[in-house]
Amino acid sequence: MKRSKVIIAVIAIIAVVAAACVYGYVRSKPADEPEKPAVTKPENPTTPDDSNSGKPSDSKTNEPAVQPENPNPSGTESVTIYVPDEQGETLTPTGADAKDDSDQSLVDALIAASSLPEGVKVQSSSLENGTLTLDMNAAFGEAIRASGTAGETLKIYALVNTFAQARGATAVLITVDGKVLESGHEVYDYAIEPNN
Repeated sequence: MKRSKVIIAVIAIIAVVAAACVYGYVRSKPADEPEKPAVTKPENPTTPDDSNSGKPSDSKTNEPAVQPENPNPSGTESVTIYVPDEQGETLTPTGADAKDDSDQSLVDALIAASSLPEGVKVQSSSLENGTLTLDMNAAFGEAIRASGTAGETLKIYALVNTFAQARGATAVLITVDGKVLESGHEVYDYAIEPNN
């Protein structure tokens, strides 16, 4: 009889300690913690469209950089840029601050978000028939060649998605110092459609 009372007392103590732990955990967790949205992969992030249709000519134009008519209708200096998710598998649209509405400010916002490395610059841009041609500096080409296949794809599409949305383009042709971008994995001699 005495032994069964000891067992019941031990069980009661364990139950009280367990209930206190659960109560403490529930109290420490914020009640209105938002649920994280599910991350979806783009349909074909590593296979850019390789069709020859819509290719702009390789000739370089001396037109000034393309600027949207009203990039910030609300008067704010925020832009939408595309950044890799925590797993580095896909891109997520994110609001960011930009100094102004210039091409370089978009690139600077991508650099600040670690989508592109320091030193990347836009040398020129032109929009024709829905295709935006971006001529980047050598630092961009070096960053692409130094990346693995997945990193290369994320950098290319971070630039393409951001500029296509900001400039209303249906595709983006990327050159480096006026020449076709070659990465070692891919020759980007075609306009790339955004995958957003």
